[in-house]
Amino acid sequence: MSSAYATLGRRVERRGTVPPAEVAALAENDAERREWALTLPLIKELLAADTVLIGVPMYNFSIPAALKAWIDRLTFPGAYVDPDTGSSLLRDTRVVVVTARGGGYGPGTPREAYDFQTPYLRTYFDELGVAERNLCFTHAEMTRSGDVPALAGFQEMAVHSLAAARTAMTDLATSAHRR
Repeated sequence: MSSAYATLGRRVERRGTVPPAEVAALAENDAERREWALTLPLIKELLAADTVLIGVPMYNFSIPAALKAWIDRLTFPGAYVDPDTGSSLLRDTRVVVVTARGGGYGPGTPREAYDFQTPYLRTYFDELGVAERNLCFTHAEMTRSGDVPALAGFQEMAVHSLAAARTAMTDLATSAHRR
């Protein structure tokens, strides 16, 4: 993203809630038009989705740069707000986050406090207006136990964690059909 993205975003934000269909008219130059042309399809895709599935490894206790770049591109002032009611256009969208973690960061583990991935994504989607009941996390942990000698003693835990993640995903997929 270039400074043109930020400039266009600030201009839109100063006007209050501007529907995405009206943002192009506010672009003042080719750079801003180019940034909006890259952004609008992602916004439309997210708005059209009933369910968003995000598969994400934990890198250095957080999310990978590629996911962060997607989030930065997708986050545009007013894009997910109903201009008539002020309510979130994503309140009924289900977001399923499936993580793979080399170590153990779940509740009660010594490294629980090192999980910046889950709180970050929870906060991000909450700010976009996704209802808490529609935000689901499933974690497969100890995935590096097969190739990191210091984690070799956790291979059974890794197998159980992956099986639990698969079961959770199957349950979510099955419940999606009943929604």
